[in-house]
Amino acid sequence: MCGDSGTNLWYHGSMEPNPPLALISLHCRVQVELVDSTGEAECREFTLVPGKQADFKSGLLDENTPLGQLLLGHRAGEIIPYTQGDLREVRILSVVSDDGTPPSDAAAKRRADVKKAEAQSEITNQMIFSTASGSKWGDYDVDVDKLMKDDEP
Repeated sequence: MCGDSGTNLWYHGSMEPNPPLALISLHCRVQVELVDSTGEAECREFTLVPGKQADFKSGLLDENTPLGQLLLGHRAGEIIPYTQGDLREVRILSVVSDDGTPPSDAAAKRRADVKKAEAQSEITNQMIFSTASGSKWGDYDVDVDKLMKDDEP
């Protein structure tokens, strides 16, 4: 069972609809249970987005994926057959419509993510350099703490 939500329709095996039920479309926030062949359910929550915005780890599902295509046009409370890998069905628990406007802090989060990725890349580069065979500089220690420090702009 997924986390309790005011719009959750799946409660102890019975469906109790909370009208009005939104159709799943782009920019909707969707909570589902992915049910495998053993009956085990995994809860997932994501926003359906165009391919260029997709990042599944961040909860942004590409509308063109098999799961994205399957969900479009359905409503909370539906159970849809879904045979991908060991999955057998998808239970749509909740759907929250969104106007597609990014959150006000989206740009700041994106900048922070890019900065973190740059720092991680620099650490990797320095680790490779420090372990290079025959380095003419001898021992070289990577200062990971300095590289990962959050500098304010």
